Amino acid sequence: MLIGISGMIGSGKSVLSAKLLKHYKENSLLLNEFEEEDPVFNTMLSWLYERRPNFDVTFQAYVIEHHLGMVEKIKNEFHQKKMNPETDLIFLDRFIAEHYVFASVNLKNASDKIKRAYDAFFNNMVTNEDIPEFAIFLDVSPTEFKKRLFARGRKVEIDSFDDNKLYFDELLAIYKDTFTKVANKYKIEFQIIDTNNLSEEEVFEKAVKLIENYKQSKRG
Repeated sequence: MLIGISGMIGSGKSVLSAKLLKHYKENSLLLNEFEEEDPVFNTMLSWLYERRPNFDVTFQAYVIEHHLGMVEKIKNEFHQKKMNPETDLIFLDRFIAEHYVFASVNLKNASDKIKRAYDAFFNNMVTNEDIPEFAIFLDVSPTEFKKRLFARGRKVEIDSFDDNKLYFDELLAIYKDTFTKVANKYKIEFQIIDTNNLSEEEVFEKAVKLIENYKQSKRG
């Protein structure tokens, strides 16, 4: 069972995902969006924040291809361990279709030709086999977003924050609505947790309840 942990940068996805993995123990696996020490991702992320010309669509395509490969790898691990697809869980720290939210901002100034090409690429690459059947969206305010972004300490984001403030503002403005459209397009059931006035433990407790309720609904 694929479960997506979704939300804006700095919304607490990685913290929640790690807590869920610890809670469900041998009955779960976790696919992080990217490894912190991934040299390719960190280099490309740095180039994105530097706003290098003619690079946005390259980054978006890389993200999709990389994520697809990682999903396939963890699904193979799930099967090799003979885990139960009805009860055991794979947590996705952001799922592949969610990257369309970022593309909506990163490609907003691209030509219509490039936008059409990306949409065609996205629609052909992203299938229901690679996306979660249930997702938890972590909602976060602009103020809380900035606080958490600086707290997690990813150097490339902190160093370029002022130069990319408009980018982050645009993402925050469209994230939840665009996520909802993507989830509806792929018929992903999802629930929203407003994390703004909650501790990490409170978010975790709410998430576990949502997951257990979803599992119960599947059993009928």
